[in-house]
Amino acid sequence: MKRIAIVVQRYGEDINGGAELHARLMAEHLAPRYDIEVLTSCARDYSDWAPAHAEGESRVNGIRVRRFANPLRNDIGRARVPLVHKLRFKLRRLLRLLPAPLVLPPRGDPAWDGDDFLRRQGPHCAGLFEHLARSADRYDAVVFYTALYEPAAVGVQRWGRRSILLPLLHDEKPMYLPVFGRALRSAGALIFQTEAERRLAQRMYGIDTSGAAVAALGMDVATPAAAAVDEALARFGLQRGYIVYVGRIDVAKGCRELIEAFQAHAQHHPEARLVLVGQAVMALPEDPRIIRTGFVSVEDRNALIAGAAVLVIPSRYESLSMVLLEAMLLRVPVIANGLCEVLAEHVQHSGAGVAYRGPRALRAALQRMSTLPADERQRLGERGAAYVQRHYAWPHVLQVYAEAIERVAALPAGLRPA
Repeated sequence: MKRIAIVVQRYGEDINGGAELHARLMAEHLAPRYDIEVLTSCARDYSDWAPAHAEGESRVNGIRVRRFANPLRNDIGRARVPLVHKLRFKLRRLLRLLPAPLVLPPRGDPAWDGDDFLRRQGPHCAGLFEHLARSADRYDAVVFYTALYEPAAVGVQRWGRRSILLPLLHDEKPMYLPVFGRALRSAGALIFQTEAERRLAQRMYGIDTSGAAVAALGMDVATPAAAAVDEALARFGLQRGYIVYVGRIDVAKGCRELIEAFQAHAQHHPEARLVLVGQAVMALPEDPRIIRTGFVSVEDRNALIAGAAVLVIPSRYESLSMVLLEAMLLRVPVIANGLCEVLAEHVQHSGAGVAYRGPRALRAALQRMSTLPADERQRLGERGAAYVQRHYAWPHVLQVYAEAIERVAALPAGLRPA
C-alpha cells in the first residue's frame, strides 16, 4: 500500500469545521486503499490554538495521527494583512475588469508576501515541517488541507511536487496575500471542491486551472426515522416547521445578519422559531424564539435538520458547504447567501431553494420558505436530493483522489530547505 500523509491544521472527532471534517472523512475513506497518517497540531480551537492534545502519536477512528506542538495564536504579534492587499480585496470587483490577476506577485518579503501573517495566525508547527524534511522516503504523497493555514500553505512548498493541495479557497481578505498563489503553484496536483472555486483560483492568482480536478466529498447522510426526529425535537422542546442553522455560530459566518433578519420576520410571525445548532463564538440575544442546542451528536444534528421547514446558510465565504448538501439529501429546502458564488451555484443547479442577496432579500426568503405548502416543500426536497446524489457520490470522489495520488507519487521528490 502506498503511504499517504494528510496535513491539516486541526484533527479530531470533536472538530466540526469544514476543512477539518473534510480531511477526516477523506482519511477514513482512503484508509482501505492506502496507509494513512495524519499530521496536525495539538490544538482544538482555532481562535487561540491552545494545546488540547498531547504531542506525539495517537489514533482517531483507527487512523494514525501525529501531533506537533504549536504556540498560541498571534504569539509574536497580531496577524495583519498589509494595506495594499486589503485595498485590492476591497476593490476586487473593479479589478476583475482588468486582465491581470487580482493578487499581486510575491516579492520575497515575508511581510508583503504573507509568510509573517501565516506564522502569527497559526498554527505554527515547526516540528511538522522538520518531520516532512526527514520523510522524503516515508510518504509516497502528501495531501494538504487548506491553503489558508501555515501547515498547508508552507508545508506544500517545503514538500514539493509529490503533493496534492485542496486550497478550499474563499474570496476573503487574507487570500489576497501573494503567499497563497505561491502555495498553489508548488503543488503537484490541485483538487478543487467546485467549479466556482476553480475559477476563483484562476481569477485571483493567474494560474491555469483548466486541468485541475474538481471533486468534493461523498455524501451519505443517514436519514432519521420519523420517530427519531420526533424524539429529538421533544428533547429540545421543538415542534416541526422551524428555521435551522447548523455550524459555527459566528459573525464571520453571517449569523448576526441571520438573527437580525429572523427577529424582523418573527415580529409578523410570532410562532416562528430559529434553531442554532453548533458552538457559539459570538454574543447571542436573549430571545425565547431563538433556541441554542450547542454541539450535538450526528444523529441529533440530522434529526434537527430533518424536522426543519428550511435550513439557512448565511455565510458569504464557503468553498463547498457540506451541511447545505446534507440538508438537500435529507430533503429539506435551503436558503443560501447568493453573494457566495459556490452557494449560489448549488441552489441554481439543484433548484432546491433560494439564494438571496442582502438583508431585505433574506427576510423575504425566510417568509416564503418557512410557509411553503407541503407539496412545494416536498418538490424542492426531491430536487435537492437528486442533485447531491448526481454530483457527490463516494466512488467518483475516491477515483479522483486515486488518480491524483498515482500521478504525483510518480514524480521525483523535491524537498525544499527551510
